[in-house]
Amino acid sequence: MLFPLRLLVAGLVTGWLVADGIAAVRAEAWKACEFNDQPIGCRDTHSPDGTVRIVWRDGKAMTYRLEKQGFPFSTMQDSLGGIWERQIFVQGNAVFTNKANGNRIVVPLRPEANRP
Repeated sequence: MLFPLRLLVAGLVTGWLVADGIAAVRAEAWKACEFNDQPIGCRDTHSPDGTVRIVWRDGKAMTYRLEKQGFPFSTMQDSLGGIWERQIFVQGNAVFTNKANGNRIVVPLRPEANRP
């Protein structure tokens, strides 16, 4: 089923996504993430195999593949080959650290608007 262009544009502007014209769902809000202590919005998605994808508000994205499962620490490899240590905190926030170059990413569990 093809949607008229105006409906697609309206959905993109309002943040609502429509799948096959049946259900409307709200696009996930941006989280208050940090890259090297600089705030930047991000969205993260998680796959059953442990892969994590982070999409940054500036349009960049990176995928992290699970190399070694652990809790609270896991080892991840990014799509460029970099190795990251992921630490999951009790409240669900995650910190990714690349020890080779010192880069650090903080991803909160929820967007600010959804925090208790």
